[in-house]
This record gives sequence, C-alpha cells and structure tokens, in this order.
Amino acid sequence: MIAYSSLSPLKTERLLLRKLERSDIDAAAIIHGDPATNIHNPSGPRSREATQLLLDDWAGAWDRQPVGYWTVCTIDEPHQVLGFGGIMHKQIGDFSGLNMYFRFAAHTWGKGYATEMARAALHAAFVALAEDAVYGLVRPANLPSRRTLEKIGMQLYSKVDDVPGEAASLIYRITRAEYLDQQN
Repeated sequence: MIAYSSLSPLKTERLLLRKLERSDIDAAAIIHGDPATNIHNPSGPRSREATQLLLDDWAGAWDRQPVGYWTVCTIDEPHQVLGFGGIMHKQIGDFSGLNMYFRFAAHTWGKGYATEMARAALHAAFVALAEDAVYGLVRPANLPSRRTLEKIGMQLYSKVDDVPGEAASLIYRITRAEYLDQQN
C-alpha cells in the first residue's frame, strides 16, 4: 500500500513541495494577479477573490485524490513561496486526465524551478501512483512552458478548443512506459 501522505511534503535537490494551504492566499494572489505570469492566460490576471476560490478547490483536491498542486518553496527558505505546481485530475471539455500545472513568480523564471518541480511530479505520478499518463495543457504561444514540458519528456499529443475565438490549446503527454524508459 502506498503512503499517499508521503507525497507531501516532498523534497528535491533545491525545492520543498508541500500541500497547498489556504493560508498561501497572499503569495497566490500576488503570483496569479501578476500580468507577467498571465501573459498567455486568455482570462488574464485573477483577482484576490478568484484566486481564493482557486486555492480552495486546489486545497480540497488533496482530500479527493492522492496528489494535487503543491506550494513550491526552496528548502533553504521554506516560508518564501516561489510558485505553485504539481499534478491533479482535471476535466477540460471532453478531455480528462492527470494535468501538470505550474505558475511561478516572475522573479524566479529561468532558474529551473518549474522543471525540477515537474520532474518530481512525474516521479510521484508514475512511481508512487503508477498512473498511466500525465498531460500538460498549454497555450500555443507559451514557449517557455512548452519547453519545460519538453524538457521533462512530454510530447505534443493533441489539441483542445477550450478558448472560444482563439487557437486551440496544446495537450502534451508522457506515458508511464515512456517515463520509465527515460529513467534507464
């Protein structure tokens, strides 16, 4: 039997990945309300109220499933929130799957934090949970996020028309077999 509680907190080389807490609202409101972190988000920056609803959903997800989105901090500064990310079951139109998500404060970009967190999320999905696949939904113009997904071995899999009047979002995927092959 897998001890799902061991999926939070997790530590990587530099990062502490912990269950999202409702008290993370201040950091989340700054990150999700920043126009820079939402440049590819068709909905744009979120208000504090909208961010609170999002956090409530994410925090509750840990009660409904064995994994969810983490609050990401460095091991050296565990109270300094860098961003949020992880994997969680998500429904997008007719598409459903274990979704890889990440959003980090703009001042943290280019330091490999998203890639490091995403690698830990894949390990949790495929080694601890034995999931079949992980998906990543990304806007076509979001080249940095696409590169992050590609760095962790995900490949373009499909498209979904999830934003009316806009180009279809891209769905990246990596299967458990592909992930395990990469580890050898």
